[in-house]
Amino acid sequence: MFAKYLVFCFSLVVFYQITNISNACSFNCGSSYVIQQKDPDGPAVKYGNSYFTLEIPEKERPNDATISLYEDGRRQFFSTLKGGGNMYSIKPKGNSETFKVSKNPQSAILDKQLSKGYILSYLYYDNGTIKYNGIPKPGRFKRDIDDKTLFFTHSTGKSIISYIVGHAICEGYISSVNEPVNWPVMSKTLYSEQPLIDLLNMSAGDKHTVNQRASRVMGSKTHHRNMDHITIAKLLQDTERKGNNLFYNNVLTDIVASYVAFRTDNDYDKLLKTIFQDKIRIENEVHFELHRNTSSISKKLYGKPQIRASYSFMITRGDLLRVAISMMRDYQQKTCVGNYLRDIQQQAKSWPKYRPSKKNASLYLHNDARKYGGQFYFKFHQMEDRNIMATEGYNGQNIMIDMDNSKIVVTQSAATAWDQKTFILNVIRHEKLPK
Repeated sequence: MFAKYLVFCFSLVVFYQITNISNACSFNCGSSYVIQQKDPDGPAVKYGNSYFTLEIPEKERPNDATISLYEDGRRQFFSTLKGGGNMYSIKPKGNSETFKVSKNPQSAILDKQLSKGYILSYLYYDNGTIKYNGIPKPGRFKRDIDDKTLFFTHSTGKSIISYIVGHAICEGYISSVNEPVNWPVMSKTLYSEQPLIDLLNMSAGDKHTVNQRASRVMGSKTHHRNMDHITIAKLLQDTERKGNNLFYNNVLTDIVASYVAFRTDNDYDKLLKTIFQDKIRIENEVHFELHRNTSSISKKLYGKPQIRASYSFMITRGDLLRVAISMMRDYQQKTCVGNYLRDIQQQAKSWPKYRPSKKNASLYLHNDARKYGGQFYFKFHQMEDRNIMATEGYNGQNIMIDMDNSKIVVTQSAATAWDQKTFILNVIRHEKLPK
């Protein structure tokens, strides 16, 4: 009887491990595992009380109807930004590079993820050729995903800002990565006279000025993009740096983005067009969100990019790959911007969230990174001796570049609910797609 009881208990444990959607066996129970949706055939669910349905909470496992609802919400938000004059756009020049694309190899796990999981776009680029070009089949969602669909980069946009910084240095607008920040708007804040590299490395000693949600400035209950940088500087007036520990936050990168706009001044448009039109050669418009105008302190600065720029980009899947390819070419060819990328790689700091063995570590790319610097992740678990750099955006908007072997993985997804080791890290590590 006792033996039967043990068997029964063991069966319950096995059943729980198979069906529990939040645990998902930490992805160690089989590489073909796809986390189940909550109520897959049910109606769309709106999380929270915000007006816009923008981003699905990381803990949720949304059904297709909910994913469609949030896609509509992002489109609505995009239109509202554009209509309100709160978006900066860079048009294509008509010179985009056509990708060489081969037939997708057989990958049952990728096929299953694209048909039932949360990845919305998967691009595997190998030595000049897209070896896997994956999107969900038409009809799965209310709106089909295609090459014109705009995705938010989220924190992957931080790395794009860093890439822009590299160009500003190479064009002579910024003297070096170690230049002291000398910006009148922030002159009475802790950021004044700090080396730019400390801002890029998230080691500016500003943990006491930003709340734990990483998007609220001290003394304010609203998102930092709902105010311009003059207003933010007033909130930060007379603050001082406290230490140099790495504190990852969203406010800081927007300050870096606007600092570039200050340093380039009237050449800001010219610089961005040079980068996106002439170098990356985008195929579609690229946009980024602007901070809201909230200050009338200076008519000279009102509405200027130096008080409004951000890292919140909206970009198509193909153009995000083009950004990654441009980064890779610069690095490999040791151009001036490539040397900037090598410099920030050398000055990267220890990443405090390196924890590859943690339960459910596979949900986040950053858990396998030992280093963080210049708004990129470096030194990945079991690949520490390789020149690999990566970006990570909320809910899986990611890039990983193998500089040594010319391989890139670019993903966009709807939710934090898929194995990034299987679909990104191991693809780069073993130089092949999962079966």
